[in-house]
Amino acid sequence: MELDDRVLALRSAVPGWENRLQAAVLSRPAALVAGRSAAHLLGFSGFPQSKPEILVPFAGNARSPLARVIRSRHFDQIDTVSVDGFMATSRAETILTLSFRESRATLERVIDSQLASKLLRIEEFDPILDRLHRAPLRGLSTLRSLVVARDANAYVPPSSELERHLYRLLERRGLPPYQRQLPIKYLTLAATVDAYVPRWRLIVEADGRRWHTRVADFEADRARDNAAAAAGIQVLRFSYSMLKRTSQACLETLFSTGRWRESA
Repeated sequence: MELDDRVLALRSAVPGWENRLQAAVLSRPAALVAGRSAAHLLGFSGFPQSKPEILVPFAGNARSPLARVIRSRHFDQIDTVSVDGFMATSRAETILTLSFRESRATLERVIDSQLASKLLRIEEFDPILDRLHRAPLRGLSTLRSLVVARDANAYVPPSSELERHLYRLLERRGLPPYQRQLPIKYLTLAATVDAYVPRWRLIVEADGRRWHTRVADFEADRARDNAAAAAGIQVLRFSYSMLKRTSQACLETLFSTGRWRESA
């Protein structure tokens, strides 16, 4: 039975996912498992078995009845790993191929999970971003921004600068009065919050910590947010990048939250 120009299969062969993936790889003179298929092989959470995805040199045929084909102009420079008998893109390279079609939230979840489990180092993205620094690839700018935010050398603003951006936002026309650096005592713990809007029972926090510090403080942050929720108070958190580069979106989020809490 002919599956593709280069691939034949016995009619008695079991049509399992691994066999379909192997057929897709064999259908090209040079191919690597990539995208969602590589993510599944590498154990990325949220990527079940699906239609095979392979990476081929850019001159290769992008059409295949067996797989979704991703073409690369830098095929020979791509870092690879052997997984369960397949040659696949490395973890960082796999995240690159995922960035072509996955959402920012999905990419962020995958990157953070891999970094936190120490299966990936942020430096592994450096050769990829250097290689593609001029490439207008869809999703690349999102991947680059996520990597930069997690770089150990990323800029962390002094608290005064971070607070200046936050308070400048909160002083925009139409927003109700707020209180700065307010100590709040919940039933289970006490904390000082960056800003509190009494009319909306809303806490607004500015986060200028590096990624690894945020991970270390993750449990404490969740405990504070949960304590606030138990007291009927909502928490909004804005990163330094959000406050500086997308302040209008932050403002719209504040107004939307305030309107919802007033109508609730």
